[in-house]
Amino acid sequence: MAENYPPPPPPMAPQPPGTVPPPRPGGMPPALPTQPLPWEQPGYPALEGLYETAKVVLTAPSQAFARMSLTGTLGKPLLYAVIFGWLGIIASQAYSLAFRGAIHNLLSGLPGYNSRLAFGLPVAATVAVMVLAPIFVLLGIFIWSAIVHLFLMLVGGANTGFASTVRVVAYSSTVQIVQVIPLCGGTIAAIWALVLYIIGLAIAHRTTQGKSALAVLLPLALCCVCVAILVAAFGAAIAAAIGHLTR
Repeated sequence: MAENYPPPPPPMAPQPPGTVPPPRPGGMPPALPTQPLPWEQPGYPALEGLYETAKVVLTAPSQAFARMSLTGTLGKPLLYAVIFGWLGIIASQAYSLAFRGAIHNLLSGLPGYNSRLAFGLPVAATVAVMVLAPIFVLLGIFIWSAIVHLFLMLVGGANTGFASTVRVVAYSSTVQIVQVIPLCGGTIAAIWALVLYIIGLAIAHRTTQGKSALAVLLPLALCCVCVAILVAAFGAAIAAAIGHLTR
């Protein structure tokens, strides 16, 4: 006698693009959307795509890096990084210029104060930095990506190639917009960028956040150790010179 099995459940209706899928069986959380980032979608309005991508990177970084494409050229991610990096550099340099201007006004009445030497050259250097900012941003992205990827390889977390690391660093440049906040903007952007690097590398390279954290923090720790050694050596040299003169 044939057993009666319950009929299979009906197939789920397809979800419209851009919607969050329903929870999966067994109480598992819904899968992250597979729709590309707005900035990477062909035909998406540029300014709107820039804004929407920045919003999802800053408010839902795990979702943003899961939607980030790991194939194709690096043109769009690098352009994205240049835009936000340029804005951040302009903001920081503008505040620096304003601060130096205030110092200039305080010191201008002192005898022997040369305004051209003390203020003219810094202004020229600031303008040059603003103009050349895109080059500095690109160099910074590739140098930092190379360092992080090397350490990611050392800890066994580099699973999808150097281009994935570049993409993560590029989209993490969104935080540079925070430099518009006076005084503390640069510090907030630096700390926030570290968090985005760790989240993004773990997702893009299909590895753990522990390994991605090591890849990001180890170079910084080594840099701090090197600086401490140099400062200690410099201080010892000065102390020895002073001791030699006082004999």
